Amino acid sequence: MEIGLSLASFYPSHPEQTITLAKDLGFNVCELFINTYSELDTKYIIDFGKRCQKAGLRVHSVHPFTSAIENYMFFSRYDRRVSDACKLYTKYCKAAKYLGANVINMHGDRGLAVSDIDQYIECLKPIYELSQTYGICIAHENVFFNSINRPDVVQNLICRLGDKIKFTFDIKQAHKGGTDPYELCNAMGENIVNFHINDYDTDHVCMLPGKGQVNYEKIFSILSANRYDGPALIEVYSTNYTSYKEIVESADYLRRMISK
Repeated sequence: MEIGLSLASFYPSHPEQTITLAKDLGFNVCELFINTYSELDTKYIIDFGKRCQKAGLRVHSVHPFTSAIENYMFFSRYDRRVSDACKLYTKYCKAAKYLGANVINMHGDRGLAVSDIDQYIECLKPIYELSQTYGICIAHENVFFNSINRPDVVQNLICRLGDKIKFTFDIKQAHKGGTDPYELCNAMGENIVNFHINDYDTDHVCMLPGKGQVNYEKIFSILSANRYDGPALIEVYSTNYTSYKEIVESADYLRRMISK
């Protein structure tokens, strides 16, 4: 498993300013967090792609800044808003396609799947159609306040939808939502297409990997058993470290863990 980095770990630096930095820190693969509408502009995406190509940095996944309102956009049952949301997410799909990314992260709903799984699945149809049209996995991230952070919901969705439903597994989000991350990772199984790796302890909800109490041997074992073949993308907040050296040390720690 390759260790990569979410460029959001440098926020609020502009993404294009972090490409060379990520590469210089030893990373070859990243996640792009699109922070605003202007970063969806075709010219911006083309320039970003050229910069990545020149630096030798691959984009595995794209994270929309509108993920915060996806519950309102896709799951509120207002057809006109859903139509407009699909037009916007078409831009994300085209950006991801151009950059060679395999995944777009989606935060999704705020509990609809818990209360009405049938309606939730109905709301997923336009999202699945976008995924099919552009050949991009739109993966549901287990953000702590959303349905996907519950193993029973995940298992129910896989039972109903099979390979149509894909996931981004984030360790800190599981813990923050009161869910056992190992149980959730196992529930997502072979439907995981993206992995945000981080750490936590009793006093901190997010830390660099290796600084907290996460059992990575257990996590890697579950992922391996479920044939996950994507990268482990370090995703933390810029307040979680004081120097770039700490990021390098964390990545080296993870590489040693994987080599075992």
